[in-house]
Amino acid sequence: MDEPELDAALEACDREPVHIPGAIQPHGALVAMDEQLQEVRQVSANLESILGVAPADALAMTPERMFTRRWLDQIRIQLDSRNRYGALIVSLRSRGRSQRFRLLSYRSGARVVVELEPISGNPERWLFGAMADWQTELSGHTTRDGLLRALTALVRELAGYDRVMIYRFDEDWNGSVVAESLADGADTYLGHHFPASDIPAQVRQLYSIMRVRDIPDASAAAVPLVPASDPADASPLDLSCGILRAVAPIHVTYLANMGVVASMSIALHLDGRLWGLLACHAAARNILSPALRDALRAMVQTTCVQLELVQAREEAALIQRANDSRDVLVDQRGEFPEPEELLASHGKEWLRIFRASGAVLAAGDQSAGVGTVPDAESIDGIVAWLNRHHSGDLAWSSRELGRTELGRFCEPARASGLLAVPLPIRNPRDAWLLFFRSEKAETRIWAGNPEKTLDRQSGRISPRESFASWKEIVRGQSVPWQSAELRAATDLASDLAVLIAAGEISQLNQRLERLATRDHLTGLWNRYRMEEAIDQEVAVAERYGRPCALVMFDIDHFKRFNDTWGHDAGDEVLVTVARTVSTFMRDADLAGRWGGEEFLVLAANTGLEGATRLAERLRAAIAGLEIRDYGSVTASFGVAVYREGDQRRGIVKRADLGLYAAKEGGRNRVEVSAG
Repeated sequence: MDEPELDAALEACDREPVHIPGAIQPHGALVAMDEQLQEVRQVSANLESILGVAPADALAMTPERMFTRRWLDQIRIQLDSRNRYGALIVSLRSRGRSQRFRLLSYRSGARVVVELEPISGNPERWLFGAMADWQTELSGHTTRDGLLRALTALVRELAGYDRVMIYRFDEDWNGSVVAESLADGADTYLGHHFPASDIPAQVRQLYSIMRVRDIPDASAAAVPLVPASDPADASPLDLSCGILRAVAPIHVTYLANMGVVASMSIALHLDGRLWGLLACHAAARNILSPALRDALRAMVQTTCVQLELVQAREEAALIQRANDSRDVLVDQRGEFPEPEELLASHGKEWLRIFRASGAVLAAGDQSAGVGTVPDAESIDGIVAWLNRHHSGDLAWSSRELGRTELGRFCEPARASGLLAVPLPIRNPRDAWLLFFRSEKAETRIWAGNPEKTLDRQSGRISPRESFASWKEIVRGQSVPWQSAELRAATDLASDLAVLIAAGEISQLNQRLERLATRDHLTGLWNRYRMEEAIDQEVAVAERYGRPCALVMFDIDHFKRFNDTWGHDAGDEVLVTVARTVSTFMRDADLAGRWGGEEFLVLAANTGLEGATRLAERLRAAIAGLEIRDYGSVTASFGVAVYREGDQRRGIVKRADLGLYAAKEGGRNRVEVSAG
């Protein structure tokens, strides 16, 4: 297939209307009504076998007659609920006897859709008792690998699938299997990769709408809607919010080629982004009870919360290591070393913290390097390109420099990855802190050859027929940069800027004075100025016995603003929060940006009770913000008060411990440090 043909086929695949199949799977039934619930517009052709009502009779009924007034009222309540997973358990007459159903209702444009799944027995009774044990078992794991292995084993034990795996997305939406549980004889995919086109963009989007995709029997014929189109609304019925949506033909073929008949996937979202999928496969039909399926979804949600805590602990450890290095820099203020001296003193430690093979500090006509870095001429070319294309205050990173314009300056063995952070100095010279990572060749095992084939007759991508292991050696890439590393490097660069600028105070204009005391984005005091203020207040407290307190807070799930709407949105949130905090503070309070999305408030002549009230007032003010269409903004707060003999680091550390406790306690709350 040539490249234009491939691009056209991939675009067609991304436009595949999987959300409007005009049919459902046969293990349930569907009824579509008008928005006012006054008339039945469409039903699934299998309604009689599920509900005991022929489609023609159902279309002549009123919704109240079909569902009874009681359940119709419950449907109205469900439609107004924010919980899209809150299904009802209803009893309806079917063939002269009472039958229990799981009923899920949702709005689809100007219509209301009701999906019905029959329930036999009472599986909920044992599920309710077992849920607490499962949640406790999962929450006891403190490592990502252990947690994911436990989840796959538990799901396979409960649901009876042959293979349960965790499928994690990378930054390009390729997937890899990072955990797996197998029945005897099942093929393993652990460590295997799948191309992004296996789960195209519109399918990934559906996992943000309905996080469970259950296919009990992919080989079963889809059940069409009757009539095929709504007589009052010709637009196709959108089934994105449902559980019964029919399986796209290309996916049926894909599963058949994999030897899979039954499949279930549950989305794992971390920090508001689709992180991966729990994927379950069986070689035979496997219909789960709705209650068990809901319980599995709840287990996955618990796992996501636990994964966020594991990730937060890892990021906190990285930030702490970086902050310890920054504290050493702070102690050097007044010495004003040159770039060579800075890297000689701290370069090896920075390489360890940022997992880098080399680092360069470039400031105007001066630059110095440590570790494995490009030659001086190449560094000049890199800095010139960064100055032209990334002159803002945000970090820039790549793990694959060979695919960028900077590739001509870098040999992969020496520099395949780059994290570049501008030092906020604009006059008289630009400056950059550069971290390099060397190439890390990767032997990638694909589940089948990832190269696509084209069905010439339909013009569509054809699912591969074999999923046998296919090896590929990927070169020219480094280990990916983590968001926490970008944040820590940005904070370090800010401190370096102050240190370098202070050494040239005789040459700088009024902008330098602001740089030394004010955060360039929010206008609040920067970390350096806040540290001075804390030292002064601690000295007053020690000499005169006057109380003082620190309130440290961090914007919850801040990463989602950058990931979803871009870094400009993240900057807008930071500026708005800073403005709000300034409005609600007392005259004697001082606020500063401590780093990234972390802020600090110094409350002079204030004890624990007053500082806690101040923190709660600020928390409520932030929680009340509405910024464009970004959604709610919340923050977590830690409070610490001066103790006899305290120094700055001690009281700051206790406030940080309180903040961490607030994060672990559920966020959007105030915690007083007990440390």
